[in-house]
Amino acid sequence: MVIQKAVDNLKDKPKDEKKAIAGGIAIAVVLILLIGWTLLFFKKIQRGEQLQQLGGGAQDEFNFSNVRDAQEKLMESFNDVDALLEARKESSSQYQPLPTYDDVSGEPPPFGGYETTE
Repeated sequence: MVIQKAVDNLKDKPKDEKKAIAGGIAIAVVLILLIGWTLLFFKKIQRGEQLQQLGGGAQDEFNFSNVRDAQEKLMESFNDVDALLEARKESSSQYQPLPTYDDVSGEPPPFGGYETTE
């Protein structure tokens, strides 16, 4: 009954007052949730529960000493400089640049760039 009277009173008020009341209720709900979360958080800390430790994932697997060791082994596998240069030439010959297309519409290129044709 009391809630029905409050709703009826709100229906009669101007739109600005309705917005103000709705905003106040929303702020109150957010504050209550924030205070509740804060209390639960600090209770967990007081009980001594271990917080989640971040790390120990893929970052630990990437060890630079392993990279250096692999690089040294790779360099040792090539007996001379000619073999190394040949492997480099083979890998660069596999690269194929993407084709470029001429724009015949006469419009400027997007993002202010300049088109080049090779």
